[in-house]
Amino acid sequence: MSTPAPSSLLPIPWAEDAQVLTHTGGCHCKKVRYEFQHPDIYTMEVVSCNCTICESRGALNVYTPDAMFKFTSGTETLREYRFGDEKIHHRFCAVCGAAVGAHFAAKGFAIVNVRSVDGIDLGRLKLKAFNGRAWN
Repeated sequence: MSTPAPSSLLPIPWAEDAQVLTHTGGCHCKKVRYEFQHPDIYTMEVVSCNCTICESRGALNVYTPDAMFKFTSGTETLREYRFGDEKIHHRFCAVCGAAVGAHFAAKGFAIVNVRSVDGIDLGRLKLKAFNGRAWN
């Protein structure tokens, strides 16, 4: 694995003294599973993007460096969808169709759909609107 990208390069930078925790999650049928390191999700802003793919999937996103994200099972059922400039690889389970996140290789980070993280209480999230429809 590569070295983690500096947090300052993430869309939502982490505090320099943030305690990093291991989070787990996966798709609805549990065939695709992952783990990633990220500060406490309830202390960070979670992005609610209005781009067409995020809206259609109901995605609420957090970001972590590539080196701090890994699939632990189900990569054989993992599929990717790309559109537009194809820079972002949107990942979902081919069995149940659940969107688990995306990969932005050019920027060196993974995008995790918080709705697929184990044990998340959506009512406790601090949402930040992002105008993805205007982003290129």
